Amino acid sequence: MKKILLVYNVYSDELGSSRPPLGTGYLAQALEDAGAEYGVVDMKLGYSEEDVLKMIEEGGYDCVGTTVYTVGHKRFFGLLGLIKDRFPSIETLAGGPHVTIMGRKILEEYGKVDFAFAGESEGSLIRFLEGGEHRDIPGLIYRDGGEVLYPVPFTRPENLDDIGWPKYSGFELDKYANEMGVITSRGCPYSCIFCSVGLTLGKKIRTRSIEKIGDELEYWYSKGRRIFNFLDDNFTFYSERVFALCGEIEKRGLKDLTLRASNGIRADKINREMLLRMKEAGFKSFGIGVEAGNNKVLKTLKKGETIEQIEGAIKMSCELGFEVSLFFVYGAPGETAEDIEDSIRIAGKYPVFKADFYNLMPFPGTALWDWVEDNNAWTDEPLELLNSMDKNLRFSKKTGRPFFVTSELNEEDRQKLAGKLRKATLHIQRKGIEKVFARFGVLKYPAGYIGSTMVFQRLFFNNNRLRKLSDRVRFHSKPRTKVD
Repeated sequence: MKKILLVYNVYSDELGSSRPPLGTGYLAQALEDAGAEYGVVDMKLGYSEEDVLKMIEEGGYDCVGTTVYTVGHKRFFGLLGLIKDRFPSIETLAGGPHVTIMGRKILEEYGKVDFAFAGESEGSLIRFLEGGEHRDIPGLIYRDGGEVLYPVPFTRPENLDDIGWPKYSGFELDKYANEMGVITSRGCPYSCIFCSVGLTLGKKIRTRSIEKIGDELEYWYSKGRRIFNFLDDNFTFYSERVFALCGEIEKRGLKDLTLRASNGIRADKINREMLLRMKEAGFKSFGIGVEAGNNKVLKTLKKGETIEQIEGAIKMSCELGFEVSLFFVYGAPGETAEDIEDSIRIAGKYPVFKADFYNLMPFPGTALWDWVEDNNAWTDEPLELLNSMDKNLRFSKKTGRPFFVTSELNEEDRQKLAGKLRKATLHIQRKGIEKVFARFGVLKYPAGYIGSTMVFQRLFFNNNRLRKLSDRVRFHSKPRTKVD
């Protein structure tokens, strides 16, 4: 079997990470279970491209693979190009959401990428490394002479219990913050015009068994881990599973947990009984995907929820003592500056921990992408816009260039709105931090001021020690007493 190096690349200069990369962890576990030789490097921990090249030189690898996201995709392909230039005999592999959506175009546009894997690749990667016939491997895109071939479409695994959950052998776990990411399902049945999850993971929600999830939690609990973040796209979709998981946690005696669902849950998929049960099991924080502040824009976005449902869920969650984060997008077709004021109003109405406003991004294959294409509304070449988008803009006074315009909001309008929304985000963050530090009396005010500055935000997201300290203050969590 071929020896492979898995590289988790980054698309910004933001370093540090609260948890090891989950997708790479699943691939590594598939390799581990198959008895393959492999290495892993997470560049978010500060490794440079030259560091990666040195690892390849010293490791004797046959191939190198990386997960590619649409945002910053040229950076991922650029690294594979450097590797191919330095080590021509090494096979370069690309997978991930961008590959799944773009298909053959990856190899047609990037000559230094040898193979591409569409879809969930735990199984197909193993078959490739074992030397399976290329034409028989689902999701494999390759060249035959000058022709790019994609003979067998990818298939999505139905039984997620057949896929081993990550134990992160070979990862530098001591360099992350305290949190462990967990997924209990894959897929999303909704039709939000801006979301590509249905394209990459499918419309059908596939679930893991509660027993297997319990095994995963108990494994990490035995190693001293107490903070778990459920990263499903639809964690509360099946209410009976939420109750069953909470019961499993209690049955196994997993106490003093800090549980999160930071990827966001739907407002119409929670109720008071569920939240109380989650709180008993250790859930302390989660995000809610609000997206917009009124029903007009929610309908445009095809969110499938009403603002009344969303406000009710926010109010109930705050009253029950959860740390709530809100996620908004802005700039939808037909959305006006007055509509965005409704979003700001919702964000400031409740005692939430934070509210983030995201410049609406049209991803290839989505209904929003089609709308922008049909209306010739791009502000520049679309993939170049998505490639150059820098997450660090949220920590600076600059405003990112809008991806598209509408008759309601031109490019200048959107630039001004970006600055206004950034101020709203930092104001709400200050109030949220003050709430966390309320037990320290008047110290909450300087803590809130400092913590909500862009300088501190950048420092926080680049320093795992600060992240660990933040968890202890926010959730009164105890430091780990066991060593992994």
